[in-house]
Amino acid sequence: MFCPKCRCEFVGWTGKCPVCKTPLVEKSPPMPATANEPISYEALVDLVRENGGQLRIDVSTTDVGMQKKWGFPYFGFGFAWTKGMRGALNDIQVDLRATEVGMEKKRRFPYFGYGFAWAKRVQGTIGGNEVTLTAGKVATEKKRRFPYFGSGFAWTQEMSGECGGQLKVDLLTTDVGRDKKWGFPYRGCGFAWANKGVLTLVLNE
Repeated sequence: MFCPKCRCEFVGWTGKCPVCKTPLVEKSPPMPATANEPISYEALVDLVRENGGQLRIDVSTTDVGMQKKWGFPYFGFGFAWTKGMRGALNDIQVDLRATEVGMEKKRRFPYFGYGFAWAKRVQGTIGGNEVTLTAGKVATEKKRRFPYFGSGFAWTQEMSGECGGQLKVDLLTTDVGRDKKWGFPYRGCGFAWANKGVLTLVLNE
């Protein structure tokens, strides 16, 4: 199911979008056309140099992946991760997609189950120039609700990589999205994902 407003996909989900509460639809809405043309890599490097060797671009999540799984007899596991992020600074468009997702499950006696998921690797473009980022720091939290509900949350806090041979790129999460679901009788599912961030380009010199 897909959210027509925030463009998020939710595996095994029905009803309303847990992000913006818009009713979900079965088909993915078409992607909007990009108005800006790509810029050359040399122009991107020059722009970073002109800004004191560092350029920051705000990005926000446009696509969230979610899954729910049950474990016998009372364990509930919720997984959420950022599937896509976009941003722009003047004529520089940023488009990132998760290409690898990390997942982990933990159980604690008697009925607490915790599911964690995070974007482990993302690839995309900055002004039309290819970039690859890998997770450097993953934040996790565990919450309990009396008597048997356990909820696990995880998100990618920091990522790093390179764009070409002259630019280092870091992505820092500045805002986290969250949601919780309960399932009869003792299953609790927690979801968290990187909702907003700052992409920083630095000269690799």
